[in-house]
Amino acid sequence: MNLGNTTYTFVMIKNPKHDPKEPYIYFISDMKDAKAIANHYLKRWKIECCFKHLKSNGFNIEDINLKIDDKIELMMGVLAIVYIIAVREGLLSHKLKPIPLKKYNNGKIYLSISIFRMGLAIIQTLFTKINKLIEHIENQLKANIQWEYGNSRNFILTKNV
Repeated sequence: MNLGNTTYTFVMIKNPKHDPKEPYIYFISDMKDAKAIANHYLKRWKIECCFKHLKSNGFNIEDINLKIDDKIELMMGVLAIVYIIAVREGLLSHKLKPIPLKKYNNGKIYLSISIFRMGLAIIQTLFTKINKLIEHIENQLKANIQWEYGNSRNFILTKNV
């Protein structure tokens, strides 16, 4: 399909979730390779899950209603860090005590609570005040990152492997 000087490729794939209401997923892109288009969008789905948690399924960022760009950027930075901590805590908790599975009406079996929601519940009890969150972040940085001196004015950040 052409629009102006750009050629677009339309791709239709079977929904990997086998949803009878949405049996196919549709993509439009200016890339040429249909397989590459589908792979890009499927990778992007993970980002969409993060946005869902930030917007409506956890943090409800839209309720904050910030208007100033600097404040929005700061809040997004803080939420990104907290999101990562929530996922990490959820994974650690799941590793120690597996989250029970639940069978849904469509026959699919999933965790009864998502890794993110489990982690969010954990950190909500831990971080009742911002100083506790900052202390946790500092402790994680000390445990996982070492500072090495570069020249007299610069530091080089290296991650322990």
